Amino acid sequence: MAGPSTANMLKVTFELDANDWHGIPAETLWAERVEDRSPPQVILMNSPFHAEGVSFLDTVFVKMEKVEGGARFLFAGVAARGGHSTYFVLTPMECPEFEKYWSRLEGLGCSYESGDGHTSYGHKMIYSIDVPPETDIHAVHAVLEAGERDEVWTFQEANMEHR
Repeated sequence: MAGPSTANMLKVTFELDANDWHGIPAETLWAERVEDRSPPQVILMNSPFHAEGVSFLDTVFVKMEKVEGGARFLFAGVAARGGHSTYFVLTPMECPEFEKYWSRLEGLGCSYESGDGHTSYGHKMIYSIDVPPETDIHAVHAVLEAGERDEVWTFQEANMEHR
């Protein structure tokens, strides 16, 4: 999946626990400013790989911190939910079965962003699965469980907005 255009966007930093499975202290997500809001708010324009409790199109509060050469924007809480849910999926670096299971999720309306990283589970492909509000979350969860049962991947619920 192609990422968003980054023109007129800023990066929001999410501080993380480096002792967690991903082993990193922070993650940044692209966001668009929401004008005339106090305190400052932005809309997340991509899905997290590691930060839990937020999803694509959530509106979040940010606080600005001055750093050498400019400023950085730190996550300071959720202002409004965009209705999307997020799952983290880990696969081996080479995973020929991924496409078979992914096509079922794609058919349900999901999309993903991917990258690789060193985790507490070893060097893995990491997928951030975006589940739009109109998607049947129970069908998505069934596919995720089938992929885990068949040892294609492991998954974790990162943010659930479907009710």
